[in-house]
Amino acid sequence: MSSGGSSAPTQQNVTSTTSNLPEYAQPYFMNLLNRAQAESYKKYTPYEGQQVAGFNPAQQQVQGETMGMRTPGQFGGATQLAGAAGLGALSAGQYNPSQFQSQQIGLPQLQQYSMSGPQQVQATQQTAGMMGAPQQVQGGLGAAAQMNAAQTGFNPQLQNFNVSGPQAFGMEQAQQYMSPYTQNVVDVQKGEAIRDAQKGQLAQDLGAARQGTYGGARQLLAMTERERNLGSQLGQIQATGQQAAYANAQQQFGADRAAQMQAQLANQQAGLGVQQLGTQTGMQTALANLSSEQQANVQNLAAQLQTQGLNQQQAMQAALSNQQAGLTTGQANLSAYQQTQGLNAQQQMQAALANQQAGLTTGQANLGAAQQTQQLGAQTGLQALQANQASNMQAQQQAEQSRQFGANLGLQGLSQANQAASNLGNLGSQQQQSDLQRLNAQNAVGSQQQQLQQQYATNAYNNFLAQRDYQTSQLGYYSNMLRGLPTSPNTITSSSSPAPSFAAQLGGAGLGAASVYNLAKG
Repeated sequence: MSSGGSSAPTQQNVTSTTSNLPEYAQPYFMNLLNRAQAESYKKYTPYEGQQVAGFNPAQQQVQGETMGMRTPGQFGGATQLAGAAGLGALSAGQYNPSQFQSQQIGLPQLQQYSMSGPQQVQATQQTAGMMGAPQQVQGGLGAAAQMNAAQTGFNPQLQNFNVSGPQAFGMEQAQQYMSPYTQNVVDVQKGEAIRDAQKGQLAQDLGAARQGTYGGARQLLAMTERERNLGSQLGQIQATGQQAAYANAQQQFGADRAAQMQAQLANQQAGLGVQQLGTQTGMQTALANLSSEQQANVQNLAAQLQTQGLNQQQAMQAALSNQQAGLTTGQANLSAYQQTQGLNAQQQMQAALANQQAGLTTGQANLGAAQQTQQLGAQTGLQALQANQASNMQAQQQAEQSRQFGANLGLQGLSQANQAASNLGNLGSQQQQSDLQRLNAQNAVGSQQQQLQQQYATNAYNNFLAQRDYQTSQLGYYSNMLRGLPTSPNTITSSSSPAPSFAAQLGGAGLGAASVYNLAKG
């Protein structure tokens, strides 16, 4: 038994959904879709502006000056000056005293006087011999040596140091010390204020447009008040910027003036120290010369007075000796003459003996006067030599004191040089610190300018993004507005299933009959 025929096609379940927008909303949604599709086709627009602010000229100048900083020149001068002072101090500290030698005084050469034997008396002589006048004894005149005072030649050249008064601060100094970028900063602040005012004006115009009061008197009054406030704000920004620049210039001028005054005071103190040292040296040298000259004059005068006194004493003793000898000779001659007139040979012999005795007495008187003169001359010469020796010793001592004084002055000068070297080193350190402070201040200003330039670049980039994405943001705003409208679409869903086949229908009928049979049987 074969079966034949074709089976019915199989039908699947089909579900369809239909959504319909309200008619008044369809144009807006279609416009949104079209614009969104057009925006999606646009190519990417790169930003061609500067996004990172580089180093400005002020920062580059500071960097160049910082990299070009070297050891201050005062350090080299201070090192050389300190080294020279140290070597000079070592040389001056090795002091060798002078060797003094006293003058040797020799003993005077005394002349020996010898008397001849007495004259032989002859009895046959009838006339008395006349004795001649005794030899005139003259005192020797001794001259005292002139002593010269030791002179130390030193005449320091002194200089006058004048420190000029501080310079007054005026408009010229203010223009010189004011930052050249002040007006740029002020202009930027003014530009920001104007942009803020424009943004406020735009917001107010939009609000007035939404309220329907755009172009009315209220808006005009608000705009006038805003422009007045803007003018006041711009004036305040200009005045504040100028005042800050003026105050900064005044502060910089005061710092420079203080540094100049300190340098001038240091130079004046150094000059005054040198001048004071030179004045003290000249005064001490002049006093030493004056004291030496006065002592030499006193010693010369004393030697001359002493020599003159000795000469007068010698002359008086010689005159007395001559006078005594003359009196003795006259008395002897007179006695001899008287005796000769009537005396005998014995009297003549006695006269001869008297003549011989008178000769002996005269010789002894002459010898005593000569010996006294020689002793006085020797004593005078010895005293003169001793005075010369004391004067020479004193002159040498004064010269040695002057040399020691000069050495001490040299040591003091070296000490002053060492102090000057220390001052130079300190000035070099102060100059370097001042340069670093100035560079730090300039770097801070340059950093502020760089930050401002970076803010400009950032604002420009943000403005570029806002302009580039303006249409997209407007679409989003437009889409949000459409979503807020009551435009819910009507949705209709339909579902269909396939019809059962004949066999299925028959099987179903059979199952139904069997069920009915089973129910009836039971």
